[in-house]
Amino acid sequence: MKSKNLILTLACLLVMSFSANAQLGNALKNASAKAFSDKVSIEKIPSTLEEFQALQAELGNTPEGCIMLQLVAMEMYRRDRNVGLECLKLNNTETNLSDVKRRLNELYRENDSYARPYLVSSCFKGATPANGYNPDKPFTIQLRKDPNRSDERSQMLKGYVKHYQLYSDGYDTHWRGIDVVQVHGEPYYRVSNCPSILTQCKEIDFDATEEWKGLE
Repeated sequence: MKSKNLILTLACLLVMSFSANAQLGNALKNASAKAFSDKVSIEKIPSTLEEFQALQAELGNTPEGCIMLQLVAMEMYRRDRNVGLECLKLNNTETNLSDVKRRLNELYRENDSYARPYLVSSCFKGATPANGYNPDKPFTIQLRKDPNRSDERSQMLKGYVKHYQLYSDGYDTHWRGIDVVQVHGEPYYRVSNCPSILTQCKEIDFDATEEWKGLE
């Protein structure tokens, strides 16, 4: 009888230990999923292709820098379609470029309630619908690796695709997915997929404390 009780006690202890370890593992995983980096910042948006290329030489060899460059190119496209398109070509895979161009043409239409000229502003730290999407300076992005997806080898893209998420207060779902790849033999990363940063962000609040001032 004592032997049977001892076995039952040991079994209970093992179950409790396994449960505790599982909870600890989940807690660590959740903590890691919440962690993000805001180390990528810029002082101003370039105005020429040459300035963009100089910024790409500085940032383009990291996934985080590539994501910042995507926002920069998107804003440059809003200001000047021709210059912006050349910048988008430098920072996107061929398979992604057409979708980016099509969506930006929709979101940057003038005198249209659907348009979101402040789309890029909404992706920078400190910008909210309540403050007119006027971000902190320097312009900073908050990123994390997608907690549910690992890097993938892509024969079609000739490189390893890395899955990131970009934080924005412009959406109810704050973390917006964006994929980047460094094509084999090329020095810079390129964006290979980014539909969730090309969707309508929220409108500026009707009682916002400030009007949107644009980006310098």
